[in-house]
Amino acid sequence: MRISVTLLIDRLSPSAKDSIHVLLSNMLTRFMPRIAQVSVLVIDENGPRGGVDKVCRVNVQMLGLGTVTTTARHEKLMAAVGEAAQRARRIVVTKLKRPHSLRLRRRTKDRLDNEVATDA
Repeated sequence: MRISVTLLIDRLSPSAKDSIHVLLSNMLTRFMPRIAQVSVLVIDENGPRGGVDKVCRVNVQMLGLGTVTTTARHEKLMAAVGEAAQRARRIVVTKLKRPHSLRLRRRTKDRLDNEVATDA
């Protein structure tokens, strides 16, 4: 799993990028074999004026399941990153559970169709 972090905010310490990397890797470590790449983009929409303007966009490319994109907006940078990471994790869990349940439903439907066809 590769994690790339892009910060479009001035006046940030170099450790902020490392903190974001660590936060996302901790959130998604469990799903590492199923994730190809994670991209994070952090933007300060209106510059140094303040307000709820830190936006974090997280893209998770999953192997065989497509891409998950989440966005969070907050006054504080790490709060926006944490919120977007939690959303991404929740969606990844949902996507990983869904194919299994769909397969079971499909198998059950196929089995019922076969039984009906043989009875007729």
